[in-house]
Amino acid sequence: MKFTNHGKHRAAEREISAKSISEAIYNPSLSFYDLSSSAYVVFKRLDGKHLLVVYAPESDEIRVITTFITSCAQEIINNKLKTDVWVKIK
Repeated sequence: MKFTNHGKHRAAEREISAKSISEAIYNPSLSFYDLSSSAYVVFKRLDGKHLLVVYAPESDEIRVITTFITSCAQEIINNKLKTDVWVKIK
Protein backbone atom coordinates (compact mmCIF):
# COMPACT_ATOMS: atom_id res chain seq x y z
CA MET A 1 0.00 0.00 0.00
CA LYS A 2 1.32 3.40 -0.92
CA PHE A 3 -0.05 6.89 -0.40
CA THR A 4 -0.36 9.91 -2.62
CA ASN A 5 1.14 13.03 -1.04
CA HIS A 6 -2.40 14.20 -0.29
CA GLY A 7 -3.35 10.84 1.22
CA LYS A 8 -0.23 10.74 3.39
CA HIS A 9 -0.82 14.30 4.60
CA ARG A 10 -4.52 13.70 5.39
CA ALA A 11 -3.86 10.46 7.26
CA ALA A 12 -1.14 12.10 9.38
CA GLU A 13 -3.17 15.26 9.96
CA ARG A 14 -6.18 13.22 11.09
CA GLU A 15 -4.10 10.67 13.01
CA ILE A 16 -5.44 7.73 11.00
CA SER A 17 -3.11 4.74 11.11
CA ALA A 18 -2.03 2.71 8.10
CA LYS A 19 -3.46 -0.32 9.92
CA SER A 20 -6.92 1.27 10.15
CA ILE A 21 -6.76 2.25 6.49
CA SER A 22 -5.73 -1.27 5.49
CA GLU A 23 -8.55 -2.79 7.55
CA ALA A 24 -11.06 -0.48 5.85
CA ILE A 25 -9.79 -1.44 2.40
CA TYR A 26 -9.68 -5.20 2.97
CA ASN A 27 -12.72 -5.53 5.24
CA PRO A 28 -15.07 -2.59 4.60
CA SER A 29 -18.51 -2.11 6.11
CA LEU A 30 -19.58 -0.50 2.81
CA SER A 31 -17.85 -0.25 -0.55
CA PHE A 32 -18.49 1.90 -3.64
CA TYR A 33 -16.93 2.62 -7.01
CA ASP A 34 -16.61 6.30 -7.97
CA LEU A 35 -17.43 6.61 -11.67
CA SER A 36 -16.04 10.15 -11.89
CA SER A 37 -12.56 9.31 -10.59
CA SER A 38 -12.27 5.55 -11.23
CA ALA A 39 -11.45 5.07 -7.55
CA TYR A 40 -12.92 2.93 -4.81
CA VAL A 41 -14.51 4.42 -1.72
CA VAL A 42 -14.81 2.28 1.39
CA PHE A 43 -16.30 2.89 4.81
CA LYS A 44 -15.41 1.12 8.03
CA ARG A 45 -17.23 1.62 11.33
CA LEU A 46 -14.87 3.16 13.85
CA ASP A 47 -15.87 4.25 17.37
CA GLY A 48 -19.43 5.20 16.44
CA LYS A 49 -18.31 7.02 13.29
CA HIS A 50 -17.05 5.86 9.90
CA LEU A 51 -13.57 5.87 8.46
CA LEU A 52 -13.73 6.73 4.76
CA VAL A 53 -10.86 5.74 2.47
CA VAL A 54 -10.58 6.56 -1.23
CA TYR A 55 -8.08 4.38 -3.09
CA ALA A 56 -7.14 3.11 -6.52
CA PRO A 57 -5.51 -0.20 -7.38
CA GLU A 58 -2.27 0.05 -9.34
CA SER A 59 -0.74 -3.05 -10.93
CA ASP A 60 0.57 -4.71 -7.75
CA GLU A 61 -0.25 -2.07 -5.13
CA ILE A 62 -3.06 0.00 -3.69
CA ARG A 63 -2.69 3.78 -3.83
CA VAL A 64 -4.49 5.62 -1.00
CA ILE A 65 -5.78 8.94 -2.32
CA THR A 66 -7.44 10.38 0.80
CA THR A 67 -9.01 9.41 4.09
CA PHE A 68 -11.10 10.96 6.84
CA ILE A 69 -13.45 10.13 9.69
CA THR A 70 -17.07 11.19 9.42
CA SER A 71 -20.30 11.01 11.38
CA CYS A 72 -22.22 11.83 8.17
CA ALA A 73 -21.51 8.66 6.18
CA GLN A 74 -25.12 8.01 5.21
CA GLU A 75 -25.60 11.58 4.01
CA ILE A 76 -22.45 11.38 1.87
CA ILE A 77 -23.52 8.02 0.44
CA ASN A 78 -27.07 9.15 -0.35
CA ASN A 79 -25.84 12.27 -2.16
CA LYS A 80 -23.33 10.33 -4.28
CA LEU A 81 -25.83 7.59 -5.16
CA LYS A 82 -28.58 10.10 -5.97
CA THR A 83 -26.31 11.91 -8.43
CA ASP A 84 -25.11 8.61 -9.97
CA VAL A 85 -21.47 9.31 -9.09
CA TRP A 86 -21.02 6.14 -7.00
CA VAL A 87 -22.06 2.54 -7.63
CA LYS A 88 -22.52 0.31 -4.60
CA ILE A 89 -20.29 -2.76 -4.48
CA LYS A 90 -20.92 -4.02 -0.95
